Amino acid sequence: MKPDTNYTYYFANASHTLRVIEHLRNHYQSQLNSVAVVNLISGWLVQVNLKKLIPIDSAKNLQAFLKEMGFGYKPSGEIATALERLKAGESPTSIMNRYKIVIVAYGQPEKEEIEIFRQQIVERLGYCPQNMA
Repeated sequence: MKPDTNYTYYFANASHTLRVIEHLRNHYQSQLNSVAVVNLISGWLVQVNLKKLIPIDSAKNLQAFLKEMGFGYKPSGEIATALERLKAGESPTSIMNRYKIVIVAYGQPEKEEIEIFRQQIVERLGYCPQNMA
């Protein structure tokens, strides 16, 4: 297995997404270039971009953890383009307006952004949808 610098995974709910963000902060913080967290109607998309290749053992451990929480994901053309524009430095707000996707967080991973987003959605709906659990 060849190590990679980009990992894109899908998670069914906010709890799994928060665990992933916590794991990244605790074990890979110094190696992170950026993390994009996108809320989809059915779940969460997290794209991890590392500054450089990590050792194979670390890459295997990271992939094993990500696979335990969710599954590898190949975003649709429009979402892939939006993520590329984000990496190129375009503002999350302009990307959200242009591509009609919800970027919950971008940059260094922060659990608080996801928790606030989840709380606002639950308050507005009056109930907790499965992907927000």
